[in-house]
Amino acid sequence: MRLAHITDLHLERVPQLSELGNKRLLGAVNLYLMGRSKHFSADSQRGVIDALLRLAPDRVVCTGDLTATATYAEFDAFKEFIQPVVAKMPFDCIPGNHDLYTGESTGRYRERFDPEFSPVRTIDIGPVTLCLVDVCFADWMSRGRAEPATLLLLDQALTDSTKSVILGLHYPLRDRRGAVYGPHTRALINAAEVEALIDKHACVKAVLHGHEHHGFRTTVGARSVPIFNPGAAGYAFLPKKGRTAHFNVYDVDASGIVGVERYAWNGDTFEPEAGGAYATGG
Repeated sequence: MRLAHITDLHLERVPQLSELGNKRLLGAVNLYLMGRSKHFSADSQRGVIDALLRLAPDRVVCTGDLTATATYAEFDAFKEFIQPVVAKMPFDCIPGNHDLYTGESTGRYRERFDPEFSPVRTIDIGPVTLCLVDVCFADWMSRGRAEPATLLLLDQALTDSTKSVILGLHYPLRDRRGAVYGPHTRALINAAEVEALIDKHACVKAVLHGHEHHGFRTTVGARSVPIFNPGAAGYAFLPKKGRTAHFNVYDVDASGIVGVERYAWNGDTFEPEAGGAYATGG
């Protein structure tokens, strides 16, 4: 089967004044006064949909940051945005830190995308199990945390698994050099506990994540479990900086991920990365 992996689209709608009485005010300053909004592009975001419909994978997973500041308008925009994909193929997602941006955002996200919420969700996708873990919470910084109850649920899900497992979460466990991901102000603060469960359960064959907008792949743990971050699928085309949008498509069999194609936005369409997956770096 072929599994497409998108992440960090950051669909953006300008917040209403009434929505700026919290962290979202800082986000708006960062987006519109400091220029972060220019890092993302509606053209590449639309291009993701066109590419997915053209490639027709068996399933699509998104590892978070659907939105920029988790407003109602952004959530509604994403539901409309992703609908052509949902109409053609199964689609699964977990929130990123931008989707649980403020205290009320958690309810908004779950209402629209996860009404039967569980912090650990296992999905049979044919030859393997996709296990999605919600490690995000509203935080004035950009940290994630796997709650004790979440770790217990994940441990049980992996114990019960009769198939190879592909684990999905928003935050990186490791950086592009294989070191512990940091700084702690924007990391999964108890990543070591998640890593311990990966080491404990040999059924985990790969980890998918987002959060870091410049893609990379590395490994984690004693078994060198592969980690894949495609990079931000909504990134703008910035060739002078060597940056653009990406997403991955994996070939999957009963042993896990056996092949990866990484697609890059060239300003007009998404095409396979020149030289093979990750040949051009982030």
